[in-house]
Amino acid sequence: MLSTDLRSGRGVPGLLLAAAAVLAAPAVASAAPSMSVLARGIDNPRQVALAPNGTLYVAAAGKAGGSCAGPRRSPTCIGFSSKILAISPGGAKRTVASGLLSIGGQDGTFTVGADSVAIGPDGRVITAITSGTPRDVASAPRRARDQAGDLLRLLPRPLTDVASVDTFEFVHNSDGVRGDRNSDPYGVLALDGRDIVADAGANAILQVRGREVSLLAVDRGSGRRQRVPTSLALGPDGSIYVGELAEAFGTGGARVLKIPPQGGRLTVVATGFTAITGLDFGPDGSMYVTQLSTNLRSQSAPGAVTRVAPDGRRTTFAPRGLLFPQGAAVADNGDVYVSNLSVLPATTPRRSPFRRAGGEVVRISGL
Repeated sequence: MLSTDLRSGRGVPGLLLAAAAVLAAPAVASAAPSMSVLARGIDNPRQVALAPNGTLYVAAAGKAGGSCAGPRRSPTCIGFSSKILAISPGGAKRTVASGLLSIGGQDGTFTVGADSVAIGPDGRVITAITSGTPRDVASAPRRARDQAGDLLRLLPRPLTDVASVDTFEFVHNSDGVRGDRNSDPYGVLALDGRDIVADAGANAILQVRGREVSLLAVDRGSGRRQRVPTSLALGPDGSIYVGELAEAFGTGGARVLKIPPQGGRLTVVATGFTAITGLDFGPDGSMYVTQLSTNLRSQSAPGAVTRVAPDGRRTTFAPRGLLFPQGAAVADNGDVYVSNLSVLPATTPRRSPFRRAGGEVVRISGL
């Protein structure tokens, strides 16, 4: 049920080693902008969303579970440790929803589950659950099948299954790639009366209105190279903006695109990014782009957050401690919240290369 390199960990062992080397290196003096930790001890934190009252919602993909199958040295484990957290401005955590599907390895790294979260204009909070191919879903335990590929409303309670996103892909094969009916709802955007989903496996942007799922746009790749949309944001112009992972296109190959509010053709608005995993807009109209890595070719850390001002000028923040960042949420004062060490469980063993480091959420100021 792991459909992309981001989710399976394929192609990133060098990044893990580079990240471990950064963690082991001596600290150096920081320069503006600055980064501070808001909350630690989060299992595979992914996308984030900021409420008007300052509460930050975080999608935590969990650390898989004890039901494992596959190769002895690298089995895939299924559990229900994924959750959605709410973090106060002071860093206090509370659980909004738990018991959500979580899939990964025995060590908890690169686990997937509820990878997204969004807040609507009416205050409702939504998430989407990972999926895969029809065969993946059919072979999973019943409880996993019941959640896989679903869009869920978490608040207001009770938790409600809104729509089956993966079913749309299994029926329509949105991107038309032969033999690749694959769903991976990764980014969500809650709008007035409807929700938008970036299906990374389907390379499609979908709309959910009521329980009806429809196609807004397809992010087509080149041949077998897929674009993999991961991130969504509502722009100041009312358009829906889309960020791509685009690992198959290498360093600098990811783009930001936009589509009209009611769907249509995707238009490229910014290029030159690497493995986009988060997207948001600030109060001045600046666009903030989170990138998993800065160099896929050499598989090097760190990641980066880039501010694109309304006039197109770019400022990139890529400190050594920013590792595998995902998500982006911008406060009214310009502070940017992202998940850091987003492919690690809450803690790692003391004797591991990561020296007990684990998933966390950081605040970037002055970017």
